[in-house]
Amino acid sequence: SRSLRVLLCVAAAALAACGSPWNNPYPAADRAANVLYTSFTERPKHLDPVQSYSENEYVLISNIYMPPLQYHYLKRPYELGPMTAEAVPRPRYEDAAGRPVAADSRRAVFSIYEIRIRPGIRYQPHPAFARDESGRLRYHDLRREDLANIYSLRDFPHAGTRELMAADYVYQIKRLAHPRLHSPVFGLMSEYIVGLKEFAERLKAEEARLVAAGQKGAWLDLTQFPLAGVETVDAYSYRIRIKGRYPQFAYWLAMNFFAPVPIEADRFYAQPGMAQRNLTLDWYPLGSGPYMLTVNDPNRRMVLERNPNYIGESYPREGEAQDAAAGLLEDAGKPLPFIDRVVFSLEKESIPYWNKFLQGYYDASGISSDNFDQVIQIGGVFFRQSG
Repeated sequence: SRSLRVLLCVAAAALAACGSPWNNPYPAADRAANVLYTSFTERPKHLDPVQSYSENEYVLISNIYMPPLQYHYLKRPYELGPMTAEAVPRPRYEDAAGRPVAADSRRAVFSIYEIRIRPGIRYQPHPAFARDESGRLRYHDLRREDLANIYSLRDFPHAGTRELMAADYVYQIKRLAHPRLHSPVFGLMSEYIVGLKEFAERLKAEEARLVAAGQKGAWLDLTQFPLAGVETVDAYSYRIRIKGRYPQFAYWLAMNFFAPVPIEADRFYAQPGMAQRNLTLDWYPLGSGPYMLTVNDPNRRMVLERNPNYIGESYPREGEAQDAAAGLLEDAGKPLPFIDRVVFSLEKESIPYWNKFLQGYYDASGISSDNFDQVIQIGGVFFRQSG
């Protein structure tokens, strides 16, 4: 029948498109570029790691930030491993007086996690780190008029970097209690991290003082407020004290809530006029991971580009028994990342996505086998109605 022929044509076209696109919608100069073209269906609300808690946001920021721990890419069940940390920390225990006790002791009141990060990790290039000839930070004392021609980070002519330090992780944990940020995990963490609840109350009092002094929105320098349960041990080590026993805490250390944020970023973005230009950590993240966000147009396109300062990581050398046969270990030991740039285009509906995939706009269909059948059926209905 004619309907059957239409369905066969649609299916044949779809299968042919899987081999090569009907056309190349991108410039010829990009043909040999190492670029992944994909999409996002909903604009991210938060890219600040202290606030972000959605899958579509984590697709972006998990390529930018580096918490101390991560999950092994291939092992099942999921297994924690180090990312910036030298090893997965094992808690030691203390009694109410702070004296060491055995792991099985009933007198254990605190769990102590000490994390040591690897030296030599550096942040992506960013104007927050730029320094002048005298060594002073260039862009930390800006006036509103200095931002007259600044609309994105690219408009700052200078950028810099520095090494990742343990203090950056401590600073981020303090940001969980920041009165202007409303972290979704603050309530839970304040029940476990010693002193976090009291720390939040102190920050609220400081915020009220600033408002009363006519300085609403002024920068809160969190380094000026000690947090009893979190401290820097040395340049590359920091310590977290947890109430009681909470073995799940190690898994939180693999989440971006515990990724590092440098004080320079907090200070840079807090300057007057920055937020009005979407120059915030929530809009332009700053990390040490494999990629950096260079284009943020959430109604159209987001672009991740390779971080030139990324210290590097290798593709896993081991996995499950079937992984080698499945080809998942063919790249074992090769340096990551494999891709130089990832272009995300906003695509809210699956059918337009599918059509653009057929035209070469995307490198994957984004449609499961079940949805593939649905696409074919929709195509058949359309042709039957129009025929």
